Amino acid sequence: MIKRTPSIGDSLSQLNIAPRGRAGGRDDAPGLNTDPETPEHKRAQRLRSTASSSNPFAWTGAMTGASGAGPGRRDARYLALIVCGLVMAAIFAARLVRASFASGVGGTATYRDASIDIMCGQDVPRHVVIVDAGSTGCRAHTFEIVPGATKPRFQLRTLGKKVKGNTPLASLAGKRDDDVAEAIVPMLTQALEKVPSHERGATPLYLWATAGVRVLPDETQRALWASVARVVSKRTGFSLGLDGGGLRLENNARSHFRTIDGEEEGFFAWLAANQLSGRDMTSVGAADAAAVPIDTVGALDVGGGSAQIVALPASRILSSGDGDAGGSGPPADLDELKTRVYVRSYLGYGANHVEKRMWAAAAAAAKATGKSEVTIPCAFVGRKESVDGVSLVGGGDFDACVKEVRAELHALQTQNGTPMRAPADVVGTGTRFLAMSLTYHLTHFLHVALPSGLDGFPRSTIEQVRAGSQIACGTNWEDALAKWDGVDANTATDRLPGRCFDGALVTALLEGGQGSADGGNGRGGVGFGFATDTRDIEYVEDVNGADVEWTMGAAMSLVHPARAGSIQCDASNSRSRRKGGDDGSAGGVEYVVALMIFIGAFVVFVLVKGPGMDVHIPMVVPKAGGFRKGGGMRGRSASFNV
Repeated sequence: MIKRTPSIGDSLSQLNIAPRGRAGGRDDAPGLNTDPETPEHKRAQRLRSTASSSNPFAWTGAMTGASGAGPGRRDARYLALIVCGLVMAAIFAARLVRASFASGVGGTATYRDASIDIMCGQDVPRHVVIVDAGSTGCRAHTFEIVPGATKPRFQLRTLGKKVKGNTPLASLAGKRDDDVAEAIVPMLTQALEKVPSHERGATPLYLWATAGVRVLPDETQRALWASVARVVSKRTGFSLGLDGGGLRLENNARSHFRTIDGEEEGFFAWLAANQLSGRDMTSVGAADAAAVPIDTVGALDVGGGSAQIVALPASRILSSGDGDAGGSGPPADLDELKTRVYVRSYLGYGANHVEKRMWAAAAAAAKATGKSEVTIPCAFVGRKESVDGVSLVGGGDFDACVKEVRAELHALQTQNGTPMRAPADVVGTGTRFLAMSLTYHLTHFLHVALPSGLDGFPRSTIEQVRAGSQIACGTNWEDALAKWDGVDANTATDRLPGRCFDGALVTALLEGGQGSADGGNGRGGVGFGFATDTRDIEYVEDVNGADVEWTMGAAMSLVHPARAGSIQCDASNSRSRRKGGDDGSAGGVEYVVALMIFIGAFVVFVLVKGPGMDVHIPMVVPKAGGFRKGGGMRGRSASFNV
């Protein structure tokens, strides 16, 4: 029903109620005296005007009729309702702002909803860029994703050669965003330019770091990744996923910016080596595919900061090999396959790290005896390098260098408790291994630098690698610089001095030594344990024109869950995208939050409406004639009782 609303200073006796059909001689508002010219109405108008000018919230007093509820209490309740409404508006405004980013304007990144994994949508992107942020620099690889109907589930085509950046990502820790941008944006731009222009905004980037960043403190890594994320989001045009309102900075397996561990790096390299060698790894877990090819190849990867060995023994193809009953049968996906692969990574065993430690130890030993110059075996003859104020002079003694390297590796194994010798079902069974990164760079250098080349390359025995390295290491530095600078694309001028040391490290890592006097560990020495005359190792940079690097395996691991119909995509953050539309617009945390706020506002309303309280919605009942001359509606205030 309609009730009169008492105004400040009014009383029920001041509002005249005329008999039905008679409203002060008028028929336009039955039952109400709405004559604006009555003395009572004029007095009420003056009082309401005075109260409104002195108390901006006084209007709330006319909206509640609870006995004992003062104006301050009523004001607080209605202010709570207003605040809830404003918060709800802010939530939806933020939603609209986020959606505006999805258009990918100009040179900034394109964003997706926080609940979306870009690779797990209904349409997998046509291209992806993976960056290897290694110890010696960054390398960007651009892949085209070609879906398949059955086997293979998809193919990855490398678009051109990798784009190189000479600045190691780890060296950018603590630098300004502008410095980070100067180091990585040109490389990223070139990598993205390989993608057709109309598809660049939908191309995701995954910039993952290895051992060089792995050794940094966690806090330093977080700050570095935050800087990289800001730079990429503001100065490139890649498609980036969002997590919890921000870029993917947490270190999970599908983040855009993260530090991968050594076992991941090795497994990715193994996937790439097998896929490029004709083994279909994209159909793992598919019902219409064989479990895993039985003739997989192994992978050896030595970089600047770490070394890895990876292989899948035949005995583990249908079992995890750990006595776990749950691991029997064909692997359901690549994650389960990884648990069956023998993969070992040795952080700190890479060329840069071992060389740096050995040089520092030599300088410290010289200082301890008061010497300012000392001869080291692991450098070209006559090559000088200053370390901590001590001049290290190359002696070119390869055999002595190998022995020192083995002693350093033995010390690392003892310190870390990580013996390197691979089990018998991994090495020595005839499994073909593809050796990548430093192992290839060294052997290819020897092949093009030595007059007669490297015997047997690219399937040289370890003994042949040792012999070639011995010749190179015994060369005078001036002659080596004159003859070999620039002859190998993978041996830059600043890396040429290290090729003597590289030969000793590769030899020590592969063969393993002969006992404690030679740096052994009581179980046959350091190293992986390959026979020195084996031809199971092939040194490769590419297979069928594609780079054999872990970045391809990383791309496979990102694409595989979607293309193979893996439960990983259904169980991942992409669930809301698959159920709620391709852009996630029908789901998401914003709607949940908004609903909770709405429910909270309703609860507040119920409390306001509590027992003994009437809530009125004010209205104006107009008089006939509409608006008065000079403005303002002709009528009397009234209300609906709720």
